[in-house]
Amino acid sequence: MDNAIGWKFPLNDGGESDGYNDSGIAHFKGSPQSSLVRETIQNSLDAPKTPGDLVHVSFEILDFNPKIHGRYVPGKDELIEAISACEKNTDDDAVAISELRRARELLRQESISCLRISDRNTTGLRSANGRDHFKALVKMRGVSLKSIEKGAGGSHGIGKNAPFAVSIPRTVFYWTCYEENGDFFERFQGKSILMSHDTDEGETRGSGFYGIKEQCQEINGDGIPKQFRVLSSDKKPVEGTSLLIVGFLPGEEWRNQVAKSVIENFFFAIDKGTLAVIIEPDNNSSDSKFDDLEINKDTLSDWFDHLTENDDKLDEDTESSLNLAKQFRNMYSEFSQSFVVEKQDTDIGHCKLWIQVGEGLPNKVGFVRRTGMLITSQQKRLIQFRGYKDFLALCVFEDPDGNELLRRMENPQHDQFQPDWLSEDEKVRGRRALKRITDWVRKSIKDLAGPSVEGQATILTELATYLPDIYPDYDFDHPSHDSEGKGELGFAERIKIELKPIRRTNPPSLPRDEDDEVEGDGDDQGPEGGGGLEEGGDNGDGGPGEGEGTGGTGTRGGKRGAKSIRVSKVRILPVEGKPDHYYLYFNAEGSGNVQLRIGDAGDSSVIERNDIQAVAGHSLDFMKIQNGERHVIEIFAGDPVLDRSVRLSAVVVDADTSTGEEQ
Repeated sequence: MDNAIGWKFPLNDGGESDGYNDSGIAHFKGSPQSSLVRETIQNSLDAPKTPGDLVHVSFEILDFNPKIHGRYVPGKDELIEAISACEKNTDDDAVAISELRRARELLRQESISCLRISDRNTTGLRSANGRDHFKALVKMRGVSLKSIEKGAGGSHGIGKNAPFAVSIPRTVFYWTCYEENGDFFERFQGKSILMSHDTDEGETRGSGFYGIKEQCQEINGDGIPKQFRVLSSDKKPVEGTSLLIVGFLPGEEWRNQVAKSVIENFFFAIDKGTLAVIIEPDNNSSDSKFDDLEINKDTLSDWFDHLTENDDKLDEDTESSLNLAKQFRNMYSEFSQSFVVEKQDTDIGHCKLWIQVGEGLPNKVGFVRRTGMLITSQQKRLIQFRGYKDFLALCVFEDPDGNELLRRMENPQHDQFQPDWLSEDEKVRGRRALKRITDWVRKSIKDLAGPSVEGQATILTELATYLPDIYPDYDFDHPSHDSEGKGELGFAERIKIELKPIRRTNPPSLPRDEDDEVEGDGDDQGPEGGGGLEEGGDNGDGGPGEGEGTGGTGTRGGKRGAKSIRVSKVRILPVEGKPDHYYLYFNAEGSGNVQLRIGDAGDSSVIERNDIQAVAGHSLDFMKIQNGERHVIEIFAGDPVLDRSVRLSAVVVDADTSTGEEQ
C-alpha cells in the first residue's frame, strides 16, 4: 500500500463537475459567524460523555507560523497548486476568480490565522454499531447520523458546511479522540471544498482531502501532526473533537461577537449547567477584563452586562437578540414574577411555559428544545398579539421522545418548526401536535395578557371580507380553522347578501375549428376562482384577501371538452422569509385528480402565468383534491402575484376518479 501523505482531489471519472458556488456553503453566507457558533456547539451538546453532564467548548485563534510557533498548514504547496488549477476552470466567473485569488494569496503568507473550536467531556466521533460518525462529518454530503439518534439537535446534514463559510481557502482540519473498551483512538483528516479542476490524470471532483493519498484515507494515532492534537496537562489526548478552520480572519470584536452568539442561542443550556464556553484570549485583544472568564452558569450575568455595555459596537439585529435572550433568562430566575404552566402532550410530551406580563415587554414567544438551544421566537401563529398587554413567554420541551419529533420538524436553519419536513406518513401527526402546542401557548397567554372585553368588541372580524388582511398571522379564534390547523389565519366567515336575480343571456359563440385550442370558461357555468374574488366569481385581486368566487367548470387553454372542478375561496399569502414564494389556498367543490392552472385575469380572457411553479414537494400538474376540503400548495412566482387579479382552475386529469358535480 502507498502510504504517501498529502492532498488529493479524487477524479470525477466522467461524472458531474463541481462548480465553485457550493450550495452547502452558500446556505451560511448570510450570517456565517453566528451560524458557525450555533452549528458547532449544537454538535457538541449532542454528544455528552454522560447525558446531562457539563460540556466544554473552546474558541481560540492560532497563528500558524512555522518559524515562530512551529505550526504549519500541512500540504500548503499542494493546496496552492490545486487553487491555481481551479482559477483556470472558472469560466470568467468574477466572484470565483476573486475568492480563489484571495485564498491563494493568503496561503502564500508566512503567517496564517486559524480558528480552532474544540470540545471536552464529549464522546468524540466514534465508529461503532455500524455508524462511522467521523466519516459522516468529513466525507458524507447531505447525511446526518443524528437522524437516527433520539434527542440529537441536527438532522439535515447541512450544518457541517458552516466552518467552510468562514474559511478563506474553504479548508478545515478535523481531529477526534474517543474511548472504546478502555483504549483511546485518534483520527485526523483535512478537507477543502473548491471546485473541479484539470490535472495530469484528468478532471477532479470539487472536494479534496488531506491524509493518506490512496483512497483519501484518514491518519490515525502517532501519524497525526502534533499541532492538531488536543492534550491535557499530563500530555494525554482529551476525549472530544476539534475543528481547525484555516484562514479565519478575526475582526477587532471577534471575541464579543462569538460570545453574543453563544449567549443568544444557548443561554438556557448554560443556565442549566450543561454547557460552558471558553473564548481564549489572544495577543491582539484590547479587552483584558474578560481574558480569563469562561461563559458558564456563574458568569452568564457578567457577560450579559459586559456585552450590553458595549452595545454601540453591535448591529441592531444582534442587539435586539441579545436583549431578548436576557429577558428570556430573567423570566425563569428565582426572583422573577413569571407565571408557570405545564402540559403533557400525547406526542410532544412534557412542556413547561413561563409567562411574564409587564410594561415594555416585546410580546415574543420563545421555543427551547431539550438540548438547551433557543430554536425560534418567530413561530407561526405566535407572532401577532394585537390588543394584548405587554408580555413575554418561553416554552421549553423536556421530553426525549417529543424532542425527537420536534427535531425532525426543524428546518435546515434550525429557526422554525415546520411539519412539512417530516416524512409523508408523519406530517398529519406533526401538524396536529404543533397546532395543539401553539393553541395551548396562545390560550395560556390570552388568559393572562389577553385583550379586555372592551378591546375584544372592537375587533370586527366580519369586515375581513371587504378589507385587506394586513395581519395574516393574527388569530381571530375563528371556527374557519380546521381540526388539523391547515386553515390560514384571519380568514373570516362569508357574509350572506341577498341579491335581486337578473335574467342572464348567453353571448353569441364564434365559429371555430373543432380541434382548435381556446381560452375560455368552457361550459360557461361560472368563472374560475381567483385571489380576492367577490361573490359570484368576478375578478379580484390575488393578494392576501379571501376569494369568495368559484372556479369554472370549463377549459382554460385546453381542448374543448376538458373538465374542471370548481374551486372557491382562493387566497394567496406570502411565505415568511422566502422572497417570491407564496401559499396558495383554495376550497375544492369536487373530488378528483387535477392539474392546477394559474393566470392573470384580463379584461376578457385569462393570461396564463408560465412563471409560476410549485415548490419541491408540491405539484401543479397533478394534485388530489377532496370535496369540501381546504387545500394549500406552496408556489414560486417570477413576477408579482399579490398586486394582480389572479384566476385559478382545477382541470381534471383523471376523469374516472372525479366525484364532484356533473362535468
